[in-house]
Amino acid sequence: MFFIPVAHFCLGRFSRLRRVIYYLIVLTGCMIIAFSAWAQKPETPQSVILNPINITATRSERSPEQIPNSITQITRTPQHSYQPGATLDEFARSTPGVFFQNQFNFTQDLRIAIRGFGARSPFGVRGIQMRVDGIPATLPDGQTQLDSIDPSLIERMDIVRGPSAALYGNASGGMIDITTREAPPEKFVIMPRQVFGQYGYLKSELFVGGRQGNFGYSLYGSHLQQDGWRDHSAMQNTFSQAKLNFKTSDDSDLMLVFREFYSPLSKDPGALTNAEVQANPRQASARNVQYNAGEEIRQEEMGARFRHRLSAGKEFSVTTHLLHRDFQSRQAFFDGGQVQFDRWVGGMMMQFVNDHMLFNRPNRFLAGVDYGIQNDDRQRFNNNFGVRSALNLSQIERVQSTGPFFRNEWNIKDKLDLVIGGRWDWLNYQVKDQFKTDGNQSGSRTVSQASGSAGLVYHLTDQQQIYTHVASVFEAPTTTELLNNPAGRGGFNPNLNAQTSLSNELGFRGNTAGFQYDTAVFFIRTWDEITPFELPSSPGRAFFRNAGQSRRIGVETRLATPEWKGLRGEVSYTYSDFEFEKYVVNDVSLKGNIFPGIPTHRWEGLVRYSHPFGFFGQVHVHRVGEFYVNDVNTATNPAYNLGQLLAGWELKRNGIEGSVFVGINNLFDAQYNANTRINAALGRYYEPGPPLNVFGGIRFRIVAF
Repeated sequence: MFFIPVAHFCLGRFSRLRRVIYYLIVLTGCMIIAFSAWAQKPETPQSVILNPINITATRSERSPEQIPNSITQITRTPQHSYQPGATLDEFARSTPGVFFQNQFNFTQDLRIAIRGFGARSPFGVRGIQMRVDGIPATLPDGQTQLDSIDPSLIERMDIVRGPSAALYGNASGGMIDITTREAPPEKFVIMPRQVFGQYGYLKSELFVGGRQGNFGYSLYGSHLQQDGWRDHSAMQNTFSQAKLNFKTSDDSDLMLVFREFYSPLSKDPGALTNAEVQANPRQASARNVQYNAGEEIRQEEMGARFRHRLSAGKEFSVTTHLLHRDFQSRQAFFDGGQVQFDRWVGGMMMQFVNDHMLFNRPNRFLAGVDYGIQNDDRQRFNNNFGVRSALNLSQIERVQSTGPFFRNEWNIKDKLDLVIGGRWDWLNYQVKDQFKTDGNQSGSRTVSQASGSAGLVYHLTDQQQIYTHVASVFEAPTTTELLNNPAGRGGFNPNLNAQTSLSNELGFRGNTAGFQYDTAVFFIRTWDEITPFELPSSPGRAFFRNAGQSRRIGVETRLATPEWKGLRGEVSYTYSDFEFEKYVVNDVSLKGNIFPGIPTHRWEGLVRYSHPFGFFGQVHVHRVGEFYVNDVNTATNPAYNLGQLLAGWELKRNGIEGSVFVGINNLFDAQYNANTRINAALGRYYEPGPPLNVFGGIRFRIVAF
């Protein structure tokens, strides 16, 4: 499965885009070979052996104490291996400021909002940059699909809350950096896992890995299927990854990653009105059944990352990546209701890090450039009750993005760090209309802007810091947002502009006697906020518009206890006061209205227990307050309480570890909505979540040799 992208190359079936990407990959390979050869010259002095590469959310290795941002680091615990393994939120629970929705509709994908940014997305992730093993999961136009990230494979997750545009560009909410499981220290380890659950839930996983000298490898594969609690919600997918690490010299290393995701079945039950939810929350939308709403996806991805220590304190790295995605969907309307596109994405990232002394004080300077290109061959067909009908749109969509950046971290005094950064983003959108029956909609558009940030970290003690951060933010619309034109079939929406923000943040964090705590207060003002809406003629299809001005005031706090006799706890609270300051829809002013999709209050709590004899347990509770589901503030989503109980037993004997576990989701059997569709047409805002349900499984870790 992993050789599919390479096969495309070998067959010589290149478009201009494919040739560009191919040359980028070849160029990177030549650079890797050249640097490796250089590093192995006899005259090159020996230096400290590099640790395994772990790209952090600050683009270089840094501890959280040195970062003037709200950041949460989550590392894999045994309890993470006892989750169902379905969605990303299982790994990131109890993180303040981060709100997950849509865990049960795989057609629409998991939605993530950080400080309200991302809540606008009708599917997937917007306003948040994401990287997996240093490889961008976010496309050049700013959108991210999470369907190809298996939560069971995550080793570590760094979540930066707040603007990260100065480093990554085109993101208002923050940054999520994921590191997948590395090669184990043994020569050969095999780890199978099997999970069962109600509503036909079944997930099978196999992880194999090991190390031999300067080479480490990890191979992973999974299959997931379920019938779904709601009608018309069955799904299945397979995922596989190969991750290879080479220590090419004492001063350099190379990582190769290959991934494939295939989903032949994913049905969309759609959203319901409040009356329909009350009558029968398990039912699917009648239109979604009538039009057989759903999607099929195949995606292949590969990436290479090389790092070389040039000399003491100087380091160069280059990353290349290539992605191919074949997508087909059926939406719940006739006119253009079936969509397919063939997507190719490639890019290169280069950066240089220099640790040196500036005015006799430690200083780190980082500079680099990101380049990405995205090419979508998109077609729309009429959806004749689930059967593909006449073609009504065909166009080639191309996005190119270039972003040079820098970051400087200076210890200006013993207890004071100054961090400044800047970036210039240039995005060019092009559309070539290949269906000209309704006129030629070809065109191009360029969006560019600078982003900057400045922050201070004051170290009260070795374990306590106060920090402040100011940042300007730039976020361009995605191709999906630009090309969903309410005034026509194709071309750009001429009335949709990029949004900009100015963010101010003050925070305090520390670690006292093993108690970890952090609190952040922020104020963000945004201009031209991008918001979704639907038209009654095309329910379920999202269009986008700009709100004039908005502001966000929020508080995020978290406390984690040290382990005591096997017990450990966490609690977090998020307060969000978000409202529109200038916003006119249909000649009606919405000034003072509250942001939809984000609760004002949200609490999470987590308690874990591990017994020396191998017994373990965990309780997680989550309180989500009431929130609006439309800009006009006429409809709300009720508050709800969720809980999960997890228990099991683990045994270790002679190189073999085995565990059995059982869990209960929706512990309080709450009637709630797992997802809301903002500004949906005809009052269809709600996607109900399942009642109390049980899952369980078995897991092994076997050291073969």
